[in-house]
Amino acid sequence: MKKILSLLLCLVLTCAVLVSCDDPQIGDGTKDYPQTVEKVERLDLNMYIITGDSTTDNAVKTVKSNIANHTKTTYNTVLNIFYVSESAYESTVLSALAEGGKDAPHIILINSENLVDTLMADNKLADLTDYFLSSDFGMLNTQITSSLINASKFDSKLYTVPNNRVVGEYTYLVIDKEIARDTLKYTNRELMSYTSLEDAAELIADISALGKNPDDYVKVVSGSYGLRDELAAVAVGEKIYENYVNVIASPIVTRAEAFESAFAIVNTEEKYNDRAMQMIYAINNDIELRNLLQYGFSGSNYITEKATGNIVLIKDGINNYEMDITYTGDVFKAYNCSEISWTNVEKAYGLLQNKDSKAEAK
Repeated sequence: MKKILSLLLCLVLTCAVLVSCDDPQIGDGTKDYPQTVEKVERLDLNMYIITGDSTTDNAVKTVKSNIANHTKTTYNTVLNIFYVSESAYESTVLSALAEGGKDAPHIILINSENLVDTLMADNKLADLTDYFLSSDFGMLNTQITSSLINASKFDSKLYTVPNNRVVGEYTYLVIDKEIARDTLKYTNRELMSYTSLEDAAELIADISALGKNPDDYVKVVSGSYGLRDELAAVAVGEKIYENYVNVIASPIVTRAEAFESAFAIVNTEEKYNDRAMQMIYAINNDIELRNLLQYGFSGSNYITEKATGNIVLIKDGINNYEMDITYTGDVFKAYNCSEISWTNVEKAYGLLQNKDSKAEAK
């Protein structure tokens, strides 16, 4: 009898332990609770952008389809691109906004100060400031040239995402070395210190005293970072003319320039605004999408040189796809294409130029 009681007691204790294991207190660390996975809602978005006049209907159909498939697969978003010629762009966008309906824009390429001011006056654009401050999209603050961002602000707020590109231009003082150093015996140190025509006034007078036109030997020229190398050694026939190339002014980004290329979001429901921002971020950082928007579909609209990786555009009158590289996202994420003068050298010069740039004082 004692053995039976002992056995029953063991069974009771075992059951108690089993019940305890199946029903732990929350937070006691004895059970893994199922994780709730948020399902991303499928959304359709319309984006309006400018295309070149040589772009064919066949190319538009091909690229639209491939972009929509890519964004649907990757982001559960069907991004429907509306390609419009530059001459008809502003009127087309404003009409689409006024009409609404299934073709109403969610994402708009801003290509002028006038367009952004018109949309702002009509309260059409979403405030993007908080997106730039978020962990999801905050990398844009370091990715996009700061002068572009600062020049794009309405007071302290942002309503556009500038397409990162080479901005502004330098102003150079160009001095002929042969006459200034070799003939007139000015020192390198003197000549390299001149950063204005006023600084070079004495040199200009001395050149005039030789009976020569100073404008042929001391010039003010504007252009890119790379231009300074071209100006430093100019070939005329078989002779090379060497010059001092001194910076008078570094690049300044005006408000007008900032709005020559940017994306904006038409303010609608929060979920559409959020997804539109995700698409703009993807255009800037998803390398496949960024280059699909710029060059089209590989094999149909371009081929890639195996040895160099250089893009060669197909121009057969059927598959022509022409896009301005500054309209299609961060230019520094675009593949090289010598046909549009976008190479590693241009990228390197562009980064240096942007580093020197500042936004125009407001």
